[in-house]
Amino acid sequence: MKSLKLALAVLLLAGCVTRQSDHFYVLDPQPAAIGASRSQFDRQVTLRVTIPSVIDRAEMIIETSSGVSVLDHERWAAPLADMVSGALGQDIERRRSDVVVLTKSADKAGIPLVRIVVEIDQVTARLSDHLSIETHWRVTDARTGKEMLGRDTFVSPQPPQNYRDVAAAFSACIALLADRLVAEIPTG
Repeated sequence: MKSLKLALAVLLLAGCVTRQSDHFYVLDPQPAAIGASRSQFDRQVTLRVTIPSVIDRAEMIIETSSGVSVLDHERWAAPLADMVSGALGQDIERRRSDVVVLTKSADKAGIPLVRIVVEIDQVTARLSDHLSIETHWRVTDARTGKEMLGRDTFVSPQPPQNYRDVAAAFSACIALLADRLVAEIPTG
């Protein structure tokens, strides 16, 4: 009986020693510098982002030569769709000081509303290769009803060498998408 307890204790200890810890990653708005706080804005933007469920999961997913690898211990810190929405909204605001990005309209009379719907179709991530996102979007001026449609693939400037770099490359692609969307938000 004593040797059974000892064997169980050794197995439990071995399980604790080999347990791998989880690493969590976020998407960061770019540029990193935070602009001055503002209480006035000339245009409100509502933003909705959708991501396919195969990508929008807690675990980071990397493409490999043999297919796709779901990384159990490399995780997103929040739902990926939420992080993309947050980073993209902040990216837009950092590029246009006259705009506030909201999840739903502030219902303020006289403040023009623009609706942006973004669908990320695919994310391709491989270590030592550029990360890319394929996406399409619709920008609607609520006042005039004019719609602008777009589709593009955005590629990270640097190939990720590790999982932290994957998150940074994804953030860079979201920033490139923000550059494109900002150009389509009506002015004046």
